[in-house]
Amino acid sequence: MRKVTHFILYVLLTIFAVSCTNTDNGIKYEPQPDDTLYTADAALAIFDRNPERALLILDSAVIVGNMDADLAKMLRAKVLCQSTTDLKFEEAQKICEALMESDFVDNPTNRENVLDLLITITRRRGDNEQWIRWSTEKVELCRQQGDETEALRTEAEIGFSLAKLGEEERGLTKLNGVIGALDEQRHFSEMDACIIALKRKINLLDILNRPESIIPLAQRIIEKIDDYRQHRDEYADGSFRMPPNEEQFYSYCNFYTAQAYGFLAKAYADIGEEDTARHYLSLFEESDYGKTFSGRMMASNTWVVLGDYDKMLAIYDVADKRLGNDTMNHDYASMLHNRAIAAEAAGDYQTATDFWHRYVSIKENLDRKQHEGQAYHYAARYKLQEERMNTEREQTKAKHNKSLALAGFILVLLSVGFIIRLLIQSHAINRKNRVLTEQMMESMKYKKKESQNIKIQTPKSKQDIDTLDDKQLFNYLSDVIRSEELFLNSNFGRQVLMDRFHLTDRRIGAAFAHADSCSSLPDFIRDLRLEYACQLFTDRPDMSISDVATASGFSNLTVFGRDFKRKYEVTPTYFRSQMTAKK
Repeated sequence: MRKVTHFILYVLLTIFAVSCTNTDNGIKYEPQPDDTLYTADAALAIFDRNPERALLILDSAVIVGNMDADLAKMLRAKVLCQSTTDLKFEEAQKICEALMESDFVDNPTNRENVLDLLITITRRRGDNEQWIRWSTEKVELCRQQGDETEALRTEAEIGFSLAKLGEEERGLTKLNGVIGALDEQRHFSEMDACIIALKRKINLLDILNRPESIIPLAQRIIEKIDDYRQHRDEYADGSFRMPPNEEQFYSYCNFYTAQAYGFLAKAYADIGEEDTARHYLSLFEESDYGKTFSGRMMASNTWVVLGDYDKMLAIYDVADKRLGNDTMNHDYASMLHNRAIAAEAAGDYQTATDFWHRYVSIKENLDRKQHEGQAYHYAARYKLQEERMNTEREQTKAKHNKSLALAGFILVLLSVGFIIRLLIQSHAINRKNRVLTEQMMESMKYKKKESQNIKIQTPKSKQDIDTLDDKQLFNYLSDVIRSEELFLNSNFGRQVLMDRFHLTDRRIGAAFAHADSCSSLPDFIRDLRLEYACQLFTDRPDMSISDVATASGFSNLTVFGRDFKRKYEVTPTYFRSQMTAKK
C-alpha cells in the first residue's frame, strides 16, 4: 500500500511539474530511461564535457521533484558559462540577473553563489562596469557575514576591473592592499585568496606591459604553493575551498604552479630572454593544465612573442568555434590582433590587412562602450527583460489555469498529509536532540572531573622526552595541552609543540596517531575547543555564540558552527537554548 501511495504521489507531482514547466526556447526535456539519479552532483559531474546532458539532468531533476526550480536555474547558468565545450554567457547572465530579483537570494549562501557566477561571467565577457557592480555587492555581503577573507578576495576583482576602466594606479593600489593583508598568513583560505590577487595583478601588469614586475609575483605564487605542500597541516582551516582529498590536493598545487610557469614564460619572452621563456613554457606544456583548452589559450600569447604561430592558430580555430557569434569582446579582439601578426609573418599581407581592419573595428566599439558607460544599456535591458517575463507569465497563466486548479486541489490534500508528517518528524527530532544534549552534559561533567585529576610528570630534559614511546608521548603532550589550555590560542598548532619540546613534525604526527578519538593534532585541538565551548555555554549563558567561539580558540564563527554541528549533531544555538532551559 505504501509503494502504491508513493507511486501515485510521484505521478501527480510529475504531471503538475510538466504542466508548469516553460523554458525560454520552448524545448521540454524528458527523463531518459538510463537516468537513475537526477541530482546536482550528477549534472556537475559531466557539465564540462557534456553540457547538453547536464542541462537535461537538471530539467529532469526539477520534474521529478529532486531539485528546487531556482537552484536548477543557478546550476544551469553555471553549466552555460563554465562548460568547456559551449560558452553561452548572455543566457547565463540573464538567468543570474533574474535570480537576483527573486526570493532565492534571500538566503545569503544562494546570493553569494549567484554573485560569484555574475562576477565570473562579466569578467570573462570584459564587461568591466558590471564586474565592479557585482563584485562590490559581494564585498558588502561578505563583510555583513563576517567573512573578511572572501571580501578581500573579491576586492582583488574590483582592483583589476578598475584598472581595465582606465584607473590603473587606483586598481594597483587596491591589489597591493589585498596582497599585503593576505600574503604572510598560513591559512588555506588566505593563501588561496592571495594567489587570486597575485594573478589579477600579473594580468594587469601584462596589460600595462611591465613584464619585469611580473616575474617576482609569479615566483611568489610558486613559493606559496611549495610552502603549502611542505606544511599542509598548518594551512588546514576548515575552508570549503580547501582540497578535500589527496587527488584534489595535488591537482590544486599543480594547477597554480603550472599557471605561474605560464606567467613566467610570457614575462621572459616579453623581455627578450627566449631560452628562459622556453624553459618555463616547456614546464607549462608538460603540466596537466597546459594540455587543456584553457591552458593552451593561456600559452597562445607566449607562442606569438616566440614566433610559434602554428600552435597559436590551431588553438584559435578551436576557440572560434566555441565563441560562435559572441565576437564583441576583448578576447576575440586579441585573437584577431595575433592572427594579423601571424599572417604578416607568413607574407600573407592581404589576410593580415583584413584581420587588422576587423580588430580595429571591434576595438573601437569596445572602447566607445567603455568610455560612454553602460548604465543606460543595462537599464533598458532590465526593462525589456521584465516586460518579456511579464508577458510570458500572463501567457502561461492563461494556458494552464485549468490544470493548475486541479493540481492545486490535489496538492492541498497532499500538503495536509505532508504537514502532519513534518510535525511528527519535528517532534521526533526535538526529542532526539534533547537526548543528545543530555548525553553531552553528562560527558562534559565526566571530562571536567577527569581533567581536574590530571597530574603531569614533566620530563627533566629533552633526553627524557626522547625515551618516551609514541603512546607515552601522546599522553604527555595531551596532558600539557589540556592543563595549560594551549588550545585556546587560535594560533596554536604543530609548530608551537615543535619549538617548545624540540620535536620533529613526524614525531608529533606519530604520537597523535595514537589518540582514541582522533587521528591528528588538528582534530585533537578542534575537539578540545568544542568541549571548552560546551562548558562555556553551560557556565556562562550570558556570552554570545560569537564570544564563545572566540574564547574557545576559533578564529571563524562559520567554522565553529559547522564543526559543532558535525561533532554533536545539534547547532550551538540549540545547545545553548537547552542549557538555558535547564537553568
